[in-house]
Amino acid sequence: MLVSSWTSRKVFRIVQVNSAGVQEKLVTHQRDAALDGLRAIAILRVITWHASGWSWTTWIISSVPAMFVVTGALIARSLQKASAFQTLRKRFKRLLFPLWFYSLTVYLLSTLFQVRTSAVWTFFFPFDQPTSLIASQWFTSAMWYLRAYVWVLLLAPFIYALTRRFKSLIPIVGMIAVVVLGVLDIDTAGFGWAAGDIVLYSTCAAAGMAWLVNGRPSPRTLHVTAIAFLAAAVAWLLFRQPLDGVVNNDHVLHLFVGGFWTALLLHFPMTLSSFSTTAVSQFLNRYPLSIYLWHSMTAWFFWQLVPNAIPTNARVLLIVALTFLALPVVTYLIGLFEYRKKSWFTLRDVSPRIILAVVILFAINVGPLSHRIDFVRTPLNQPLPPSAAPKVVKIEIEDDVKKFLDSSAFKDDKWLTRESEMQSILDKRTKEMGLGRSRAIVVTRDGRMWHGISGDMRAFDQPSLIGSLTKTFTTTLIMQLVDEGLLSLDDPVGGMGIGFKHGQITIRQLLTHTSGLSKYKTKNGYVAKGTTPMDVLRYVSGQPLRNPPGSFVDYSTSGFSVLGLVLEQKTGKTFEELLRSRITDALGYDISTFRGDFGSIGFSTGGIIMKMDDLADWTRRYFFDRSTTKETWDWAIRTTTGVGVHGYCPCRNRSFLALGHIGGRTFASVDGDGTVVIIDTTGILVLDNYKKTQTFAQELRLVAGGGKKYLYP
Repeated sequence: MLVSSWTSRKVFRIVQVNSAGVQEKLVTHQRDAALDGLRAIAILRVITWHASGWSWTTWIISSVPAMFVVTGALIARSLQKASAFQTLRKRFKRLLFPLWFYSLTVYLLSTLFQVRTSAVWTFFFPFDQPTSLIASQWFTSAMWYLRAYVWVLLLAPFIYALTRRFKSLIPIVGMIAVVVLGVLDIDTAGFGWAAGDIVLYSTCAAAGMAWLVNGRPSPRTLHVTAIAFLAAAVAWLLFRQPLDGVVNNDHVLHLFVGGFWTALLLHFPMTLSSFSTTAVSQFLNRYPLSIYLWHSMTAWFFWQLVPNAIPTNARVLLIVALTFLALPVVTYLIGLFEYRKKSWFTLRDVSPRIILAVVILFAINVGPLSHRIDFVRTPLNQPLPPSAAPKVVKIEIEDDVKKFLDSSAFKDDKWLTRESEMQSILDKRTKEMGLGRSRAIVVTRDGRMWHGISGDMRAFDQPSLIGSLTKTFTTTLIMQLVDEGLLSLDDPVGGMGIGFKHGQITIRQLLTHTSGLSKYKTKNGYVAKGTTPMDVLRYVSGQPLRNPPGSFVDYSTSGFSVLGLVLEQKTGKTFEELLRSRITDALGYDISTFRGDFGSIGFSTGGIIMKMDDLADWTRRYFFDRSTTKETWDWAIRTTTGVGVHGYCPCRNRSFLALGHIGGRTFASVDGDGTVVIIDTTGILVLDNYKKTQTFAQELRLVAGGGKKYLYP
């Protein structure tokens, strides 16, 4: 005993006089079970969010920051034991095989069904996020995490070196950088958003490394940290709300909410450690990459297979449960790519997996299941993955309208009573929104019609500039040429002989506002009188692109001006001649057109003047009947962000969704009940009034008896 005790004291003294690096290795060589428990909980929440589409789940245990904190601690531990090259080699060796297999699967499916993808290299070298429209982007939308992970991994040796020297100062500096990027709106889209990802998650990784270097924080430190992050999150919410109520859509909020939950959970290390020993946690920690890559695809299948007749919330819960239950089968099929033993690729290991995969493929492609699965279009009511979700406006009806809808006067279904209420809404909203003078039309599916005027507004036999609603006519003309084989949506515009210099931009990208073209307007927002379409073309051709084509939506008036020139070049007729010969004369519309006047480009992007009754008829034909071309519209609203070829300005309220477009001072939309709403004013309906305009229209729909159903193909 004495010898043993003396030996222990001697070893302890030797350790004391060794370098700090040796001390660190001796103290921290054991894996922290609490971090394993934290990562397992984070993965569970990620699966729940992606499978359900419930935005409120992103506020509970903000997962990705927690996952990167764990990643930082694990990488730091590896860097203590091996060189940076060896550490990165081991990490990439485990990452690339499962990633390449998944990417190859998605790319082959995309090729088979002829849908658009990003460049091939993005699928196999994830320095940028791969994208594919297969399954409405469900299969690639979550792969942004892999892009962020790769960049954080490459930066890890440098972050670790800085963290060892400056300790907690590095994550603090990182947090300041995240906030600065957010305040300056640098991280809102395109390259800025990707850079914001890297800064945010590098900061989280640095926090994990600081955990390892400094040792476990005291409960008091974690307590204070959690409170500080919570207070910061509340303060940030007063400054800015996240898009669609999703925490992940705002880097600063993601940092604060993620920091709060991470600090809170780490306050209970024994509970996390106990959870890490469960079969569920061990499963998740054994196959984290395989589960992350394949869980969205798994959920997507169940969203198509589970009947729509089941109540929505019950259906969501069932699909989430089925996704969790299916993951062991998924990891059995492809887990060998991630968790590889020596001589892992043997006939004994591989053959039963191949047989199971063949059985699943056979079931999907033959028999009743094959009729329920469509790899191109998204089924009704299926939630979109975060990056593909349309930017819709959630509508909140005013209390006075709710009171009327609950009254006996509404339930008696007397049209004169409803007309009186719609007039009250028109008068009140016109005043509240500062619209000056207004007029509105409501047409129900069964043909009942209401016309209302507020203030000294022009009569209904007088036309109005419909502004950007012109784009629905331009879209129709383009799609008619596509019907006739004169155009393809993926034709590059640069090869069409109109002098357009950004040759890589396609027709589809112009239609969906993803071209990246610069905006054509003066500093005051207006266009000089006499501006021609060629003026616009020359200007945007000479300007650098705002972002890579196809990367994100940025509403483009200049893009639709280019489309007008494409129409003229392909047909040999003017846009105005095409408009009359192909659409308005046949429908009996009395229209006039202009170019470069009223402070607008006019032309194919905003150059139509027409009567509101004709616009109401057009709105039903275009958005509801979808009969303005030879082929019925394939809306594709769910594969865009809500603007573009087939869907403009969507608005939603629980089980309701309508489509329409705002033309500056004129608004037109229709819902799933077939109720058309037209609002025409002397004020501005966009900008500050955009959300109020959608609410205004929904109130009119509800009073008319509509506003209850989704508008879907």
